[in-house]
Order: sequence, then C-alpha cells, then structure tokens
Amino acid sequence: MNQIITYLPVLAIVMAINIALGMYYQIGKQNFKFDKAKFINGIIKAAILGLSAVGLAYCFDVVDLTSIGITPLLVIQTAIITYAGKDLINFGKILGVTISSSHKNINN
Repeated sequence: MNQIITYLPVLAIVMAINIALGMYYQIGKQNFKFDKAKFINGIIKAAILGLSAVGLAYCFDVVDLTSIGITPLLVIQTAIITYAGKDLINFGKILGVTISSSHKNINN
C-alpha cells in the first residue's frame, strides 16, 4: 500500500500535464474557445481514472495476484505510463510533430 501512496503524486502530475497540454493545443493551436463544461468533464474523467487505478491497486494488493504477475505497483505504473504516453502525443502535436505508423499485414 505504501507503493501506491508513493506513486499517487506522480499519477496526479501526469494527469494534470495531460489536461494542460490538451487545453493548450486546443486553445492555442486549434483556436477553439475555452469550454468550461468540457474542462470540468476532463477533470472528472481524470479523477475517475486515477481513483480507479488506486482502487484496482488496492484490490490486487489485498487479493495478492502476484502469482500471475499483477502487483499494485504494476497497476499504478501502467496508469502513469499510459498518461505519460498521452502527454508525449499532445506535446508532439503542439510542436507540430506528426506521428504515423505503418504495419505490414503478414496474413495472406
């Protein structure tokens, strides 16, 4: 449980960065007007996702699913990595970086 508490500020920071970069991109680069309802909705979604990650980590700590590789630390770190990835995508959009992917179909 101490690991969960230790990583909570990190999770909150990557979520706040995601909201800030998203707002900057939409308002500063796309010239959208600030929408208070959309902002509040984003805050609520971030809170729900953050609390869900903490809740899952707690549940996995109590039930002890380490035998199948699920640990509270893994749950929290996965949420942090997911949001950090979103942060990088938003940051790239602001800088004008385009992200493209190509994948080959190996099925005939």
